[in-house]
Amino acid sequence: MILTFVIVYLAVAVLYFFKIISSYSVEAALYAGLLNLINLFIAYFLFKNSVGKSGNTFVAFNLGGIGIRMIFLLISIALIIKFLKIDKYAFILVFFLIYFILLSLEVAYIIVNKKVIKNQTDKNGL
Repeated sequence: MILTFVIVYLAVAVLYFFKIISSYSVEAALYAGLLNLINLFIAYFLFKNSVGKSGNTFVAFNLGGIGIRMIFLLISIALIIKFLKIDKYAFILVFFLIYFILLSLEVAYIIVNKKVIKNQTDKNGL
């Protein structure tokens, strides 16, 4: 996951170095990355706290967490675009680029940990 950020921000740094993008675009990319990083930490926190709980609790934490995270992201995006002087198009592009990469990594993480989830659920007698 960190490799994703390194690659994206290395590309942003190269584009800025060659004067292809402005400082507003770099700032937009930083905000987009920070917002996605917060979202990723919330997802990880919810997942770790739901493992070992009952099936209903696990689903509530993860699916309910997705809804809460979406609302958080939509409000944050609206506030960032409205109140900050950044390149709005660069922000949206970088945000969604990082978001979809991290979302696929999040799903892969859950699939890899499927055995842990199943074992914890079996211990609880479900």
